[in-house]
Amino acid sequence: MDIISFREDMLDDAAHLLAQRHRRNRGRSPLLPEEFEDDSATRRALQSIWNRRGASGAAAILGGRLVGFLIGHPSADPLRNRHVWMHTAGHALHETVDAEVYRDLYAVLGEQWVRNGFFDHFILTSANTWDDLTAWLQLGFACEQVHALLDIDGVELPPSEAKQEILIRQAQADDRGIVQSFYDIIPKTTAGAPVWGVALPELMPEIEDGYGELLDEEGTTLFLAFLKGEAVGLHVYRTLDTDTDLLVPKNTIRLTVGSTKEHARGLGVTTALFRHGVAYAKQKGFRYFETDWRIANLFASRTWPKLGFKPVAYRMVRKVDSRITWATGHNRMRL
Repeated sequence: MDIISFREDMLDDAAHLLAQRHRRNRGRSPLLPEEFEDDSATRRALQSIWNRRGASGAAAILGGRLVGFLIGHPSADPLRNRHVWMHTAGHALHETVDAEVYRDLYAVLGEQWVRNGFFDHFILTSANTWDDLTAWLQLGFACEQVHALLDIDGVELPPSEAKQEILIRQAQADDRGIVQSFYDIIPKTTAGAPVWGVALPELMPEIEDGYGELLDEEGTTLFLAFLKGEAVGLHVYRTLDTDTDLLVPKNTIRLTVGSTKEHARGLGVTTALFRHGVAYAKQKGFRYFETDWRIANLFASRTWPKLGFKPVAYRMVRKVDSRITWATGHNRMRL
């Protein structure tokens, strides 16, 4: 088997491999969108990945034909610094090829990324394919984020456990200040044990402004929960563009924000808000919910599966020690 650079003229064959992989994944996660079992749909998704600035890829060739590929693209922002994304549409192997080939593909691409100063590598991979997960785990990746779906028709919410009367209503334009009061809940939770994900102080004003701007977004609906006149919970639902997303079926609404103020947790606020969200989604003709959460967030990782969300993908991350640029084993320190 040869590992070579991925080329534009390989996109059709890669799209076929991707459609086959998606078909196998749907056998384990039937809520995934059916349309991506077709080569034309995966070709469109793959093209959107390949067109990203700086995208590069590696291809596995056996007997003159493509049997595997991996594509990633670099990015940079204040939170993650210089990093690389490998999206769901950016990798696949032929069903006869061992998942070990992912390790060979990554070795080639990863060397380029590290050489160019991109030390944090992220991949979105199926939650229900153990061989693939094992390959990435054995490369030093770890599960960071869960992506999950829920069939609204199958929702069976537990009976209300509210110890006090919880009032739910849709947020309006003049609720901007109330909505913004929730801006720091997720960052504080993410920064806390056992997640320890940084919440940069210089980004907090931008996050606060962003919460207020949710009220201005077309296709975004917010619900507030009140206890004794105090706003204690917020859910934000957003419609999605699913044309190139292999994880999101049509007629899906995204639970973008699910926050409960700490002193009100355990009082049934989340369930009350979600019950209201289910009714809203059914009224608007949606069939599925989509959401994601940090796997190390104990509250989230227990709450959302309990409400019926089923994992379909994991975001995995590897953080390469940046000292590798000079600590290569080829030099000795001289004083």
